[in-house]
Amino acid sequence: MLYPAAILSNKQILKRTMAVRMMSQTTPGASAYTQDDIYDDGHLRVEHNNYYVACEGRSIKLPRSEFLIISRLARTPERIVASEELWQYAWGLSKPFNAVSLHVYMYRLRRKLAPYGLNIETMVNVGYKLLPQSKAEG
Repeated sequence: MLYPAAILSNKQILKRTMAVRMMSQTTPGASAYTQDDIYDDGHLRVEHNNYYVACEGRSIKLPRSEFLIISRLARTPERIVASEELWQYAWGLSKPFNAVSLHVYMYRLRRKLAPYGLNIETMVNVGYKLLPQSKAEG
């Protein structure tokens, strides 16, 4: 039996398409690293495929969801990433978006990054952006 496409709304189809694109771009196990696989500004280093974060040469242990959040923010530093996009990047479509839960994760992540002079700025009702050390201090 075939189901009509009208069962899913356009918004649901768009969200699923975005999630598939993000997952296909960050498939672990790729043998050759490209410039996009590693973020390194001389202070913060994020190895996206290795689940590795270091600051000032010291490794920072993060739970998977917090790593995925910092990984997504580091892909576009100083640019706002929508809250819904961060949520889908970390949890996919398995959990419905929850702004309050995301806020709690951001709070925990900020506390872990603060000793290294890193800052994540909140754009109320929009999203978050990672500020490099020079911007965070100044």
